Amino acid sequence: MKVLTQVISGKKVTLTQQMAKSGEGTIWHTNVKNCLAKLYHQPTPERIEKLQIMIANPPWDPMRNHNHITFAWPQDLLQDSKGNYVGFLMPLVEESVKLSTIYNPRLRSRKAPQFNWYYLHTTALNIALALQSLHREGYVVGDIKPQNLLVNNQALVSIIDTDSFQVPNPYTRAVYRCLVGSEGFTPPELLGQNLSDLDQNEVHDRFRLGVTLYLLLFGDQPFKGKWMGNGDSPPPSELIRKGYWPFAPKSLIEPGPHTIPLSVVHPAIQQLFRQCFTQGHHQPDARPTAEAWVQVLDSARKTLVKCKMEPNHFHISSQEHKTCYWCDRKATLGMDIFNPDPPKPVQASVQRTGHPSMPPKAPKAPKAPNLRVPGLGHFIYTAQKVRSSQIRPIAACGTNFHTSTRPNPLNLRGLPHLSNTAIGSILCVFSLLGLGLLLLPADLDIGKLANWSPPVKDSFKPWRPSPSPTPSATHSHSSPPSTAAISSLLAQTTISPRQGHWDAVTTLAISPDGQTLASGSRDFTIKIWDLATGTLVRTLSNHYEPIISVNIPESGNTLISSSSSGKIILWNLQTGQPLKHLGKNREWGAKGAIRSAVANAQGTVMAASAWGGRIKFHHLQTDRVTTVTSDSIASEQAIAISPDAQTVVSSSNDGKLSLWDVKTSTLKRRFPDAKNWEMSEFTNSLAMSSDGTHLASGGWDGSIRLWDMQTGQRLQTFSGHDKFIAALAFNSDNSLIVSGSDDHQIKIWEVQTGKQLRTLIGHQDSIIALAVSRDGQFLVSGSEDQTLKIWNFMSGKLLHTLSSR
Repeated sequence: MKVLTQVISGKKVTLTQQMAKSGEGTIWHTNVKNCLAKLYHQPTPERIEKLQIMIANPPWDPMRNHNHITFAWPQDLLQDSKGNYVGFLMPLVEESVKLSTIYNPRLRSRKAPQFNWYYLHTTALNIALALQSLHREGYVVGDIKPQNLLVNNQALVSIIDTDSFQVPNPYTRAVYRCLVGSEGFTPPELLGQNLSDLDQNEVHDRFRLGVTLYLLLFGDQPFKGKWMGNGDSPPPSELIRKGYWPFAPKSLIEPGPHTIPLSVVHPAIQQLFRQCFTQGHHQPDARPTAEAWVQVLDSARKTLVKCKMEPNHFHISSQEHKTCYWCDRKATLGMDIFNPDPPKPVQASVQRTGHPSMPPKAPKAPKAPNLRVPGLGHFIYTAQKVRSSQIRPIAACGTNFHTSTRPNPLNLRGLPHLSNTAIGSILCVFSLLGLGLLLLPADLDIGKLANWSPPVKDSFKPWRPSPSPTPSATHSHSSPPSTAAISSLLAQTTISPRQGHWDAVTTLAISPDGQTLASGSRDFTIKIWDLATGTLVRTLSNHYEPIISVNIPESGNTLISSSSSGKIILWNLQTGQPLKHLGKNREWGAKGAIRSAVANAQGTVMAASAWGGRIKFHHLQTDRVTTVTSDSIASEQAIAISPDAQTVVSSSNDGKLSLWDVKTSTLKRRFPDAKNWEMSEFTNSLAMSSDGTHLASGGWDGSIRLWDMQTGQRLQTFSGHDKFIAALAFNSDNSLIVSGSDDHQIKIWEVQTGKQLRTLIGHQDSIIALAVSRDGQFLVSGSEDQTLKIWNFMSGKLLHTLSSR
C-alpha cells in the first residue's frame, strides 16, 4: 500500500484500493474517512497551480455542513516520499447514481422506479442552483456531462471531476482552462475549436446547462428528431451548429412519434428552452442564466398537479393539456415512462407534512442501490413541494407538502414498518427541524487554508470575474420606455475605456459636498470619481476580496470600506491612503463571509449581516465587535442602520423585520403582525430615511413598502417593478424614494402619495446599488452589468456611463 502526505495538514494518507482509471489518472480509496485520492499520470506544474487556487478558493456550498456534498472539490494536495506533487484529496460522494440513470426511462425503471416528474423537476432545479453557485465565483464547468453529475434519492445533486473546470487565478488573473468537452454539450460557437487554446465563459456553460436540463426533463437530447432535409440526417454536432432542434422555426428536424412535446412543461420553462436553443443560437448572451433557471424551475415545480388516476404521475394543467399527459401518452402509445410495470394498489404513505416515505416493495423487482434516506434540509431544494410562492437564490422558503401520495423516489429497503400515525408524528417533528436546517446557509470557512495560500497579507476570497456583460434573458418592462428615457439612452457618455470596474458594482457613496463618488465592486477595487465630470480620480486596491460597502461620513474627509471577510479600512478620501485597518477581530469573519454592511452617518458604527443570520455591530472607534445570533434566519439578509446608530433593522425569511438595540445587542421588536403581512414575502433590500423615522423595504415580488419606525405600521406600498427590488435610497429631504430592480429599471417615487414620478432605463442587468447626492442634483446607479451611471436626478437625463469597456 502506497503512503502519501497531505501538503496542508501534513497528515499521512494510505491508498487502499484503486477505484477507477482514465487517461488522466487513477482514483483510489484511502484510509481517510469519506475521502478519495486522485493521482495524475503527469502532474504538471500548471495542474498543481490550478489545484492550489481551487483549494484556497472553494465555491460557496450552503449545505456542506448538512451531510451533502454538492461539489467534489479538491481538499488537499498530495506528495510522495520524495516531495513530488502527485495529485489531490477529495471528498467521496456516496449513495448516488449517475444522471443517466435518472433521465433514461429504462434505467430509471430498474434503479429508481418511483422517481417521478416532480423529482425530475427538483433534480433540474438543484443542477441549476449548483451552476449558479459556481458561476457566481467565476468558475466555468466546461465539460458538463451526465457522467459528472450524481443524484441521490432526494434529488440532491453532486458534481464530480471538478479539477477539469476552468479556473481563474485571482492573484495574476491568469486562466487555467478546461481542456475537454463532450459531444452534444458543446455550444455552436465553440464547435471545431481547440478548447485548450481559448478562455471560456459562463455563456458557454449556459448552453450546456440547457442541454442537460432538456435531457433530464424529456429523456433525450434536444438536437434529435425526424430529419426533413435531403439525404441522411447530419451528425448531432452539425445539427447544433445549424441550430436545428424540433421546436425551432424553420428547423429541418421535427418531433418524432415518441418525442415528448415541449408543451408538457410549464410555459416559462418552454420560453427558457427557446431562448437557449433558438434565440441563443445567434445571440449567445440571450441564453438563460443558471439563476433564471432556478427561479423558473422552482415556480414550475409548485404548479405540478398530482394525477387522480396514477399515483406516480405529476403534470401541469394547461389549455393544451387539461388532463394528465402521461395517462394520455400511455393510452395512445402504450408507453408509461413513470410506471414501467403494471402498478399494484398503493396505500397513501405520506402525511400532510413530512418526508417522502419508502415505496412498497415490488415482487421480483431488480435490487435497488443501497441508498439511505437523509434527513430533511440537506440541500437547498429537496424533493418536496413548497407552499411559499417566493424564492431566493441560495435558499428555499419552506418545506410543507401539499396533500398527496409522494413515495420515496428510490426503492429503499430494510427500514422498519411504522403505522401511518407514528410516521406522521415523527415526520412532523423532523419537518420543523429540517426547515431550520434548510434555511440556514453554511458558513464559509477557509481559514484553515491561511497558512498555505500564496503570500498575501489579507484573507482571500474567491474571484468573480465577468469577462463580458450578460443581459438578463428574461428582461421585460412593465410599460414601454418613455420618450425621455429613450432620449437619455441616446445621450449617454461613455467614459474612457478600462477605467471602470470589470465586475458588478456592489456599493456606492457620495460625499456630503456632492463632489466625490466612491464605488465598490466584486473586482476587489474601490474607485474614486469626480461626480460632476465622471472622471476617475484614483483606484484603491488594498482589499483582496469583493467590496461589500463604502461609506463617506459627515466629515467628508474619510472613506470607510468593508469587504466580504469583514475587513474594514478607514481611508483618507483626499489622498487615497489607508489610515487604519479594522476588523482584525477573528469573530467578525472567521466563520464566514458577510453579505451586507452599512455604517451610520457619523461613521461610528458599522452593522453587517453574516451567513447564518448573525448580526454584527462593529464600533469603529474602538474596533470592538458584538454579535447577535438571530433566531430569524435569512438566506440573504438586508440591513439598515439609524443615523444615530442606536437601532439596526434586519430582514428574515419569514417576511418579518427585526429592530435591534445596538447598545445592548438585544431585540427591540419584530413587525409587522402576521395578520397584516404576506408571510411568504421576502425582503431583499432596506433603506432608512435620514431622520430615522421611516423605513423602506424592497420585496421579492417587486413591491416597495414604507414603514413607520416608531409604530411598525405600513404606510404605503409602491408597485411597478416586474422583478425583485435590489436597491433602495431616499433623497436628502426624504420626500422621494429611488428603487433599483432586477428588471433593469430605476424608478423614482413620491413618498407622500406613492406616485411613480419617473422610470430610468439604461442598465443591461440588475441594479444593485443607488446613491443620491445631498443637493438632489445627481443620482448614481451601479449594476451587475459592471457599469455605473450618473443621472440628473430631477430630469432623469443620463449624464455619464462609467465603464471598463
